[in-house]
Amino acid sequence: MCEVLDRLKILCRWKLGPRAFGLEDKLYVAFDRDDIDQSTGDLIPERIRFPDFSCNWSRFSKPADVRVRPGGQPDDGCYSFTVAVARYKELATTVHDPISEKDYENYAHVEVRELQPGESVFSEPPRGRKWSSKGRKNLRMEYRQNIINNRTAELEIGENPPASA
Repeated sequence: MCEVLDRLKILCRWKLGPRAFGLEDKLYVAFDRDDIDQSTGDLIPERIRFPDFSCNWSRFSKPADVRVRPGGQPDDGCYSFTVAVARYKELATTVHDPISEKDYENYAHVEVRELQPGESVFSEPPRGRKWSSKGRKNLRMEYRQNIINNRTAELEIGENPPASA
């Protein structure tokens, strides 16, 4: 646990811009039993918190690190998808958003944020933007389904990480 917290510390490191992400960099996302459809065993699309959902960047994190976030549980699962998947149809982009709170730091923290039509994947859209058009709602559902279709299971719920993780 101490090694995990040390890995996630900011330690005078700078926030990185969108161009720092490699298309094959992984984004780690925590999930729990409530996120799984009990009849199919798959993720429930509506449980993917898009827009503005949190991930950990594989460059600075390991899958099990998602468990040490505030509200995280020691048996949470973790799936990943790539930055290329996050930028699907240029609907969203990755924003490096390190967290520095009193009892918790996470340099690996990234938010996947929704883009307006015409915005570049290399921009940094503000948090909390959301449009309520039916067309946009349908695109968000398509986006969530694309994540489900392209995710990799890193840790199943309750699974212990490999000794080297």
